[in-house]
Amino acid sequence: MKMVKNAIFEGGSYRMGLGSMRAGLSAIALLAVYTLSPCLAQEAKVTSGTIYVKTNQVIGTISPDIYGHFTEHIGGVIYDGIWVGPDSKVPNIDGIRKELIDYMKRLNPPVIRWPGGCFADRYHWMDGIGPRDKRPRRYGRWSEVTESNQFGTHEFIEFCRLCGSEPYFAANVGTGTPEEFQSWIEYCNAPAGRTTYAEMREQNGDKDPLKVKFWGVGNENWGCGGNYIPEDYCMEYRKFVTWLPNYSQLYLVACGPNGNDINWTKRFMKKWVDCARVPIDGWSCHYYCGTTGSALDYTADQWYEMLNKANFMETLVRDQWNTLAEFDPNHHIKLVIDEWGCWHPAGTEINKDHLFEQMSTLRDAEVAAITLDTFNRNCDKVGMANVAQLINNLHSLFLADGPKFVATPNFYVFEMYKVHQGAECVAVDFDAPFAQYKIGNDNKTFPSLLGSASIKDKKLHLSVVNTNVGEAIETTINLGAVKVKGGTQSVLTAKDIHAHNTFEKPNDVVTVTSPLAVSGSAIKHTFPPASITMLEMDLE
Repeated sequence: MKMVKNAIFEGGSYRMGLGSMRAGLSAIALLAVYTLSPCLAQEAKVTSGTIYVKTNQVIGTISPDIYGHFTEHIGGVIYDGIWVGPDSKVPNIDGIRKELIDYMKRLNPPVIRWPGGCFADRYHWMDGIGPRDKRPRRYGRWSEVTESNQFGTHEFIEFCRLCGSEPYFAANVGTGTPEEFQSWIEYCNAPAGRTTYAEMREQNGDKDPLKVKFWGVGNENWGCGGNYIPEDYCMEYRKFVTWLPNYSQLYLVACGPNGNDINWTKRFMKKWVDCARVPIDGWSCHYYCGTTGSALDYTADQWYEMLNKANFMETLVRDQWNTLAEFDPNHHIKLVIDEWGCWHPAGTEINKDHLFEQMSTLRDAEVAAITLDTFNRNCDKVGMANVAQLINNLHSLFLADGPKFVATPNFYVFEMYKVHQGAECVAVDFDAPFAQYKIGNDNKTFPSLLGSASIKDKKLHLSVVNTNVGEAIETTINLGAVKVKGGTQSVLTAKDIHAHNTFEKPNDVVTVTSPLAVSGSAIKHTFPPASITMLEMDLE
C-alpha cells in the first residue's frame, strides 16, 4: 500500500452512465425526524425523489470477487488481528482468531489477498513453511517489527478454508526471481507426489494441491515494488510469466497504475503490444480516497468532500477501462481494484503497534457502500476488488487487541451487500436534489442518492446510499414491467454522523432489519439522512 494523491470528481452534475439526476420533485410522505451531531440541524428536513429500476437493462453478472478482502503483514493485521497463535488464551482455531472466523462466515467472503501490499515484494515464501519453531526471523518490510514468519502459506490457506474464501497471492517481483515465483506455484498446485515441491508440501501438512488460482505479479511496482518505469516493469512481467507450471488454470494480475495514472497504463500496454503478448487476466489499480478532517473529527462539509473523493472511483474505472480498450479491444483483461478505501491521519489507533490503524465511522461505511455500488454498476469491467484492509488497519471491517474484538460499520455494509454477489446487475437512475456544501471558497454539490440494483432467485435487491446528513428523502421507486410483493428492509445509520463502534460500545452503528410492506410496480419509500439501505423485494 502507498498513499496516493487524490483526484476530485469535478463538474456541476453527476452521471453514473445509467441516467441523469434531476432536482425539484414534490414531497410524497410524512416527515422523518432524526437527531444529528451538534454541528448539524437537530431536525431532519424532507425532500423527494424518484428511483427508476430498469429491470430490462442488464449490465452483467456481479462477480462475487468484487467483495474481496486484503491482508498484509503490517502493524496488527496478521499478528494480533488474524493470528494469535495456537497457545493463546484468545479463542482460536489452530492459531487463527475464532471470533474473526465467525464474523467472516457471515459475509460469504469470496477471495482474500495476501501477503501484501508492499510487504510482498520482499517476502520469500520458503521462509513461511515448515515447523514454525524453525522458521527464520527477518527484518520486516515495515521497520517497526521483525517478521517472525509464524503465519505463512499453509496458515493463510487454512484461514481461507475457514472463511470459505479463495486465496489470492501477491508474488515478489521487487526482490524475488521468476524461479522463486514458479516454484511457489509448483509448491501450491502440483499434484500429490508429482514433484519434490509437492512432496515438501505434503510433509508440511497438505498432500493435495492447494489450487491457488489468483496470482498478482508484484505489487505497486511503480513504487515500493521496485520503482520501475512502466516499460521496464512490462519486461519484468514478461520474464516472470513466460513459463509457469501449468497444473491448473491461473488468473494472472499485472500491476497497474498509482490511482488513475493513465500514462502508466498506456506505456505498459504499448510495450506489451509491441513485444510478446504474454497472458494478463487482471489489471491491478489502487485508489485510496484519503481523508478530509480526520477519522473521528470532521464537519458536514468534510463529510461530503470525503464521499466526493470516494466517488472518483467511477471515473477511474471508466478511464482505465477505455485506456485498456486501445490495446485489448476484446476486453479479455478486467480491472482488479485490489486496494481501496479511506486513509486517515494517525491518532485513533487502539494499539500503538498497529501501524496505520484507524477508527471507522458511519462516514467510512458510506464510502464503502458508494464504492461497492460503483463496482456493481461496472460489473462488466471490474473482475475483482479487495478493500484495504481486513482488520486493524485502514478502512478495516474489524478491530482487535488481545481478547478484545469489534466489528466496524464497514462490516455491516459488506454483510448487507453480500446479496448482490453473483446476481444480475440492472440499470438504475436516481432523481433527487443535490446536497450543497463548501470547501474553502468553493461551493460544491454532491448527489444525495447513489446505489445499484440486482436480481437473483426471484428477488430484487436495491441498495441506496442517502449521503445527505440533514434530509430524509421520500421516493417513488418505479420498477418498470416487474411487480413486487413484500420483502425486507435493512438500514445502517446513526443519530451522529461521527458514530463508530468500540470495544465498550460495539453496537452504536449496526444494521436494523424489518419487514417491507410493498406491492406493485411502483412503491414508496423514505430513506433516512446519512443512511445505507438494502431493500429486498420478492418478485411476483
